Amino acid sequence: MSWTDATATTSPCTEVIGGQPLNPSGRPLSLTDAIPYRHLLKMAEYDEQAAELDGFRDRLSRLAAEECRQKAERIREHYRSLVAEHGLAFCAQQAAEEDGRNGGGRFV
Repeated sequence: MSWTDATATTSPCTEVIGGQPLNPSGRPLSLTDAIPYRHLLKMAEYDEQAAELDGFRDRLSRLAAEECRQKAERIREHYRSLVAEHGLAFCAQQAAEEDGRNGGGRFV
């Protein structure tokens, strides 16, 4: 199913309380709900690498840390633009479907 498919199947991410869509744990949706788990792991890996490299004082380590931070931010920006274009509930549903196809993995 593509991101532009308007006939997406139902998902727990489409439940609403007080007009606010909820994630499967019953909390309001956030950007992280719209990001597939494998990309959340990749962002965490980049952030962790950046933190480790920040511990070194040399110029190359600082540059490598900044590159890791930029890679994580590019992933976030990609999903922010998808949310802006398609809406948070739709993107969260797509992420949940991708997680399901890839064996799940979200901690709820």
